[in-house]
Amino acid sequence: MQSNKFILRFKKHQQYLYISVLLIALFFMGSALINPKITSVTKDLVEDNIQGNLKSKENIVMFEFNQLNSYILGFKRIINNSLELSTQQVNDRLLFNSDLAMSNQVISNSFVGFKNEGNSQINFSNKKDSLYIIDINNTIKNIANNYKEEFLLDTIIKKENKVFNRKIYTKKRSDNTIFVVGYDVDLLAFWEYFSEMYRGDGGYTVVTNKDGICILHPEPNYIGTKLTRYFKNISIDKVLQSSIKINGYYVLDNTNSLKTKATSEFLGLEVLRYFDTVKVGENSLIVIVSFPLDIHLDKISKDLHRYFSWISFLAFITFMLILAVSRFQLKKEYFDNLKVVEEKEHLVNTNEKYQKENALLQLNQLKKKMNPHFLFNSLNSLHVLIDLNPDLSQQFVLKLAEVYRYLLEERQGNLISVKKEITFLEQYVFLQEIRFNNSLRVSIVNNYDDIILHEKIPFLSLETLVENAVKHNEITKENPLTIEVIVNKENITVINNYTPRKKKDKNSHHIGLSYLENTYKFYQINTFKTAVIDDKYICILPYITLK
Repeated sequence: MQSNKFILRFKKHQQYLYISVLLIALFFMGSALINPKITSVTKDLVEDNIQGNLKSKENIVMFEFNQLNSYILGFKRIINNSLELSTQQVNDRLLFNSDLAMSNQVISNSFVGFKNEGNSQINFSNKKDSLYIIDINNTIKNIANNYKEEFLLDTIIKKENKVFNRKIYTKKRSDNTIFVVGYDVDLLAFWEYFSEMYRGDGGYTVVTNKDGICILHPEPNYIGTKLTRYFKNISIDKVLQSSIKINGYYVLDNTNSLKTKATSEFLGLEVLRYFDTVKVGENSLIVIVSFPLDIHLDKISKDLHRYFSWISFLAFITFMLILAVSRFQLKKEYFDNLKVVEEKEHLVNTNEKYQKENALLQLNQLKKKMNPHFLFNSLNSLHVLIDLNPDLSQQFVLKLAEVYRYLLEERQGNLISVKKEITFLEQYVFLQEIRFNNSLRVSIVNNYDDIILHEKIPFLSLETLVENAVKHNEITKENPLTIEVIVNKENITVINNYTPRKKKDKNSHHIGLSYLENTYKFYQINTFKTAVIDDKYICILPYITLK
């Protein structure tokens, strides 16, 4: 009798046994299918990360070394563009550029001089270093013995515990005056600056000149030595040949970088080593970046496999427990749980609504930060400006860089001080005024003391209003757009003449004003106003005080 009851109970519950066995089989089948895919995806992600890291390091190297080379280019430009000036006037300008070079913490010595039939003069930045003065004078004599109309020396000098990158430029003018300028870059001081400035993971960077002499290495003892072992598998000529040769120097041809596997003496590990060239002045540098790829890939793969296994196992155990417990639940418990589920769904829906609104605000901010239309117009303006006014184009590039640095920097919240927002607006207006010439006029008036500049307003609020004025109004020489930004005690008032465009922008969705309205609503401030009065568009931005 008991046996019959057991059989009946077994048959009644055997469907749950079948479901459990099926779930176990699906669990192991899924693990077997997903694990290889995880490994493949992980490898692709690591490779993509390495390529991005490599290009980032190359750009950093090119920027920093071009900064160090910019002073010799400045000397050259002064000499070649001062043909109508007297020798002393040119010398004074060169001395000013020499002082500018010496303001760089990694430039240790500098000199400027000239020679002609009636006079000879050389000024050294460090007059107490007699050995340096003798060395430079000997170098100048050697150059004079093999003299050319124009000569540029860029070499590495290693003396005792010092390593220098010496740059010398000589030029003979039509009046037979020979100008000689140059300076020494302390590569060990540059190593300290570079190591402190650019910390981070993802491989280490080595830089050599086109002769294979090290000028940057994580281990400073290698600086100034020839890194022969780095070019055993891939020669220097092969690295240079992978680039385009133009006028005697090499520039990257945007193809894939050369790479090889090697054993790093610095790390003591097998690494994947990438070789590339970057352009610095009229020379090229070889950039070598080493990544411990296998260790990095194995660690990430093992971590992902372990996390996936634990998550899958816990999900499986949780499901089985729910399946076992649910079979013995009472009807009352079922309805209680149903009520709880309904409450949870309500909370989830409420939370999703909040997240959607928050995401919309963040999306609006991101769209404003990375405005491709603004960047496109700026680059077009810069393209025209480079030929018309090179000096102003340099200012334009610096302002554009400051604008995007401000836009992309990380910050908590969406508020900013009035002072910072006005400073950013001045940089932004500088770019726009160059684009529209005299057709755009923006003035900023502070009717209160400087204490008010510490008040808070929404991030990008002033730029938003100026951009809207430019976007939605006619701007011509006959009818210029005039914008006034007035800083008051309680708020900032922005006023512009209202001459709406006849053809409205179909892509305009008033995202900027919606962003400002939502921000002020969030802080429960209802004094934010916009209106058109007597052909004037007026916007009032109240200050936001955090409680």
